[in-house]
Amino acid sequence: MQLKKLDASFYLDHTHLKEALDNREGSWEVGKTRGYGVVIISINDLTFAIPLRSNIRHSAAYITVRGSQNGVKGKGLDFSKALLITDEKYISAELFKTPSAEHTRLMEKEHFVTQKFEKYVQKYIKAMARKDRNILNSPEFRYSTLINYHAELGVL
Repeated sequence: MQLKKLDASFYLDHTHLKEALDNREGSWEVGKTRGYGVVIISINDLTFAIPLRSNIRHSAAYITVRGSQNGVKGKGLDFSKALLITDEKYISAELFKTPSAEHTRLMEKEHFVTQKFEKYVQKYIKAMARKDRNILNSPEFRYSTLINYHAELGVL
């Protein structure tokens, strides 16, 4: 598992996304398409880029550094902002640098992170199938990027 960045071409080719980091109503916010660090994870023959974010407030994440502010769980991988990668060209060759302790914690937990993300995706799919508004409107799914990938996830 490596920390990479998304290539600028991803932003140019994905203006249609309904929910994504820095994407508001189908357009990327000017000056806000930052070079997020992403971890690439494959599940069910789909490849996702999961961004490393700070100030995560919900449980749909793998926290690498605990937060010190009230309501902030910490910094880590934000599952709710995962993006489907349909072409390797969208993954930059440039490595994303993080403090070594955080990087080590991520690398040591690759299997755990993959399993946790897979459970997150399966919970979303089941909630959509049951039209469970309690789960879908929870902080963990309210702004989930998975809404962009219903066809790929088999959600009807």
